Amino acid sequence: MSDLRSFVRDTEWSVDQPPFEVMIAIQRRARRRRSALSLSAAVATVLALALAGAGLGQLGHRQVPSGSAPQLLVPDWTADQIVDHPDAFVVKQLESRPNPSTTLTVWKRCTQPRADHDCFGREAIAVVDGSGHRLVTLGAVTGSIQQPSLGDDGLLREVDDGLWYWAHDDPGPYLLSATMSQPVQLPVLDRPATHSFGVPSIECADRVGLCTLDQNARTLERLAIPQVPHTRWATPTATGCGLWGLAGVGGNLRLVIQQRDGSFASADIPDDSAAAAMAEGGPGCEIAYFQTSVANTHQLVVSLDQGKTWQIRQTAMPQGTGYAERQPRFRTLIPPRWADLPPMPQPLAAPRGLQPL
Repeated sequence: MSDLRSFVRDTEWSVDQPPFEVMIAIQRRARRRRSALSLSAAVATVLALALAGAGLGQLGHRQVPSGSAPQLLVPDWTADQIVDHPDAFVVKQLESRPNPSTTLTVWKRCTQPRADHDCFGREAIAVVDGSGHRLVTLGAVTGSIQQPSLGDDGLLREVDDGLWYWAHDDPGPYLLSATMSQPVQLPVLDRPATHSFGVPSIECADRVGLCTLDQNARTLERLAIPQVPHTRWATPTATGCGLWGLAGVGGNLRLVIQQRDGSFASADIPDDSAAAAMAEGGPGCEIAYFQTSVANTHQLVVSLDQGKTWQIRQTAMPQGTGYAERQPRFRTLIPPRWADLPPMPQPLAAPRGLQPL
């Protein structure tokens, strides 16, 4: 028997070849099939590249952090079209403490005015002084009770004579005064920074945590503070004062207090009181709180040495004595002459010893 290759060759030779015209047609059909396959592959490649590019573009768009959603329903009003407009109304008005002739007024105009002013619209801020200076700028977009929350209208706090800080994210945060031609935008250094004892604090633009405002550099820097749940920090604290806050809810309360070396410690408040509230704004960097017993007696507990020792004074309810600040946010204030208050005859226990955090 011959080998396999000889068998195949002999077999091929024994097979009759088709006519020449048939062979040409077969070859042409084969070339058309190859061309069609090549074209299909090329089209598929182009489509794949196009789809991949579109997908990457969409992916890129998704990876970009989105800002607050644009309020497309609010007309494109200027600030001057809001302030003093017949359909606008005054939301709040603040007087400068050192100079009452300087006032800041927040106006709001709504897309559909309502008699109760509970409506969707935009605010504008106007600052004027007694010398004829005037600044008008746009404020926040605010909603109504009937609509989903659009964020808040920010917080205005006077940080110098006739100079206000507006704690708000979009737009803002700003510094505003009557002598400015436009608000001063404050860049936010949002990486929490550790500072030594005595750095002044203020509300951050988003009202989360504490920041320090550098008026010379025109910056707002977030402060590194302990992440203790349910802590309300005293705001603002002045230069030279430590940071401190009241933490906890109900009867499980404790103080979080910055020490002279920059560290933080905590002190538990005995739970034999019916209620406790911060007493802020002390002229001497006091750490203080009001406390009410079950028998409805009231006392003021004060420390001048970052929680190492405490003084307890008899006092009336802070709201009944005028020791309350409702603007820019509600705070109970320490009496300016608290040391002249009489000692508490049967005081509740003072905070327990400091424990490092």
